[in-house]
Amino acid sequence: MSQLPVSHDAGRKAGPVILRFALLLAVLSPAILFGTATYVLYQAEKVAHGKPFCVQYANQTGGGRYTPVRSLWQLTFVAMHARYLGLGGSDSDQFSLPGVLVIDQAERADLWRWSWSSLGWHKLTEGIRQGLRLEPVCTPHVNYGDDLPVV
Repeated sequence: MSQLPVSHDAGRKAGPVILRFALLLAVLSPAILFGTATYVLYQAEKVAHGKPFCVQYANQTGGGRYTPVRSLWQLTFVAMHARYLGLGGSDSDQFSLPGVLVIDQAERADLWRWSWSSLGWHKLTEGIRQGLRLEPVCTPHVNYGDDLPVV
């Protein structure tokens, strides 16, 4: 098998190209992450239609299955994804939803699940809500997104 000749200049030129690519990635990564977080929040505001709302995301640590979102970082695909919580059995929680949108008051709240594949919120029926034993853990309020820090 013959090898293609590689010029000596190719090795010298590769360094700056790799450096430029790494710098571009370093600049674009936060923009992409927080762009997706802003989009998730925008879609939540759109679905809420001016009603009080909040978002909770799947939690792997602690006693509860969900944690209220307290920053834009928690709305990114890095933090907000489905988690597997149980090892089996009918009483074990097998999985959690990536994010849950809670609209209006907790006792009569509408619950929606986030889907990364369709990039949108989908309303949960009462049957699915009961089947997942899903309850709100965040407190809905107006202008929810205005109060969220970046990190």
